[in-house]
Amino acid sequence: MKIRVKCYNCNTVQDVYQDCPCCKCQAPLVATGQCAIQMYRMGSPIGVAVGYGIYIDGEPMGHLANKESVYIPVTPGFHNIHVTCGATRHCQDLQVTIEPGNIAYVKARIKPGFWRNTIIVEPATPESMPPA
Repeated sequence: MKIRVKCYNCNTVQDVYQDCPCCKCQAPLVATGQCAIQMYRMGSPIGVAVGYGIYIDGEPMGHLANKESVYIPVTPGFHNIHVTCGATRHCQDLQVTIEPGNIAYVKARIKPGFWRNTIIVEPATPESMPPA
């Protein structure tokens, strides 16, 4: 599974598989943390070619491809998860409070609508997530 981290030195978002230096500024990146958000994009033919833009607490955290899963280390506490997809900006955000050592499991999907589509971000269980 991809581990998505943001360099706190240069703000570059990148996928890593272990602790390593930033590909842009060489600052150390920490791929492990006290807690995390594991997000899965449920498969859908709607917007399949467009990556979902992930925003955690208003900060961009890269894109999520169709049927892709990412693991994003975060600090303990309250976090707002927002997702966009192309022209679809309407999203039911998810707010989570993560205790130290815990993971928030999250799924994202598009709910087709008559006038506009809505991206739904919803809590999930570890058992409902795809295997790593």
